[in-house]
Amino acid sequence: MMIGIQDHEAAVWNIYSESVKPGQRITEESAYELHESIVDALRPKIKQGVKTVLVASADEKDYAGLMDHVEKHHSWLLKGWDLNKAIFEHVPMAAMDERQVRGIVKTNSFKEKLSTASSRDLVNVIKVLEERLNDPDRIDTLLFSLEEVEAHVYGGGDAEYLLVTDQFHERHRRRTQRLLQISENRKIKTKIIPADTAVGARVSQFGGLVCLTMNP
Repeated sequence: MMIGIQDHEAAVWNIYSESVKPGQRITEESAYELHESIVDALRPKIKQGVKTVLVASADEKDYAGLMDHVEKHHSWLLKGWDLNKAIFEHVPMAAMDERQVRGIVKTNSFKEKLSTASSRDLVNVIKVLEERLNDPDRIDTLLFSLEEVEAHVYGGGDAEYLLVTDQFHERHRRRTQRLLQISENRKIKTKIIPADTAVGARVSQFGGLVCLTMNP
């Protein structure tokens, strides 16, 4: 999700790879009202699983103003609970019309921002994984075998995150490809991780697959 900010106006954009879909247009008389309206636009998206919010503004003060407002009045967005927290990144470019946004998503800088946000998100996921492993009341929310995860997802069970190493994906390509596609269709966040990274090495210790289900 991308939020373009300029003066007392904001433009909401839904980004799917390089596909851009316009969302809400917000105009307010004061910075406070603008920031409140932006948070209101974010609420349903965060609940639907959006975790990365790119704030685009040519003037970094627009980004700093929004983040100051969020920290003071809506710290739940940054602190969240468990996996329910948002990651904000600044894009130092204007994003008030579709032409500008399409230009941004093609830049290397945009891809780097997404990569940075994704890395921060994975660190949080692993932190939650470790916490649940050490909590007898929540360890049951973790699934580690392909059979268990398939049964849970295909059976309509709620899940928050599915992590798969690239090596596991290669070994079980047909089954994991289907599992990942159906998970994404059900708004379950998925990630294929290189096994030779720190996060990938940790997931490999569990066989190469970890599914974090909803809290009971």
